[in-house]
Amino acid sequence: MPANRNIDDKKARIYAQAVLDSAHGDREMLVEYYDEFRTVFNEYKQENRLSRIFGEKLATPEKRAEMAEAAFQPFAPGIREVLVVMAARGDFDLINFVVEDYKYMAEEQLDAVLVTVTTAVELDDHLREVITDKLEKDFGRDVIIREFVDKGIVGGIIMSAHGRTIDASIATQLEKARAALAAAPVGGER
Repeated sequence: MPANRNIDDKKARIYAQAVLDSAHGDREMLVEYYDEFRTVFNEYKQENRLSRIFGEKLATPEKRAEMAEAAFQPFAPGIREVLVVMAARGDFDLINFVVEDYKYMAEEQLDAVLVTVTTAVELDDHLREVITDKLEKDFGRDVIIREFVDKGIVGGIIMSAHGRTIDASIATQLEKARAALAAAPVGGER
């Protein structure tokens, strides 16, 4: 592994550990911090706005810290402080590694698996219980479901845990069907 990758891995673990420590072992706070981290990561990944702001090499560390403080004001202090330091030091591009490291550390402390479940509509109690029971059998340990509603998936479900995603959404199935039809030869056999 290249030396820079080792350094980046160490930095990511240090940032993740700092956030974990700021939760003081509080189970609710550990899960809340994970949700907030996911929000920041999704904004960073989708909007490019955060990557442009915090990746700006011409901005001074103080200016990046000031922008981060303003951008992350609504977040819990434990998360915000780490994000401000990351921005000031020019390490914001490590956010995906920090989120993953934090997730594994939090799961260890919670003695449970954090599973992200995205559906087009809110889960009802019965379906939530069915999903939780199935996942606990699959993982062999307690599961904490983090639910997100995304009407863009049309229907179905997307589940993510331990770096793996199962995408059974209607939107993805339609996209696969479109791709298959586009690749199919025109006309038929006679």
